[in-house]
Amino acid sequence: MDNVFIEHMVTKDDMNMRILKKAGMAFGILLFLAAAFLIIPQFFTIALLIAILIVFFFWRKIDREYEYIYTDGNLDVDVIYGKSARKRLLSVDTKEFQFIAYGGSSTYHARIEAKYDKTLDCGAGGIRDNSYVGVIKRGDQTIKLIFEPDERMVEALKRYIPRKFEAKP
Repeated sequence: MDNVFIEHMVTKDDMNMRILKKAGMAFGILLFLAAAFLIIPQFFTIALLIAILIVFFFWRKIDREYEYIYTDGNLDVDVIYGKSARKRLLSVDTKEFQFIAYGGSSTYHARIEAKYDKTLDCGAGGIRDNSYVGVIKRGDQTIKLIFEPDERMVEALKRYIPRKFEAKP
């Protein structure tokens, strides 16, 4: 069997929400600094340092991209914050999936819409035309993964887990 390695990136499609969050953060920091200057002017420098740290740590977390890495039956899902910091969200052998189906599946519709212990929305946002939903049972926790693989990854998943995978018609 040939080795299969596929990478695919998806950017979170929430530009208006990102702008709103950044504007809210900037407004909140300005209010915080103004209050610090007016109430306790001696501690304005400390308040300024706190504001700079808040911006440094949280500003880049607003911009998110998801990267799917499929390697010989293993699927890794990473989130990339601000094009610089990476965090592994999920690493799973695709045989652990109970099923993977496209978002508009009539066969799995009830199971896609069901509530699960944990939902990872690792696509552009919500269930769309090109979204796939996979359900994993780990211990006593059930995880629903929403992701948007490209055609190469869909074909690889179809070959690796044909009975558990329902592709878009």
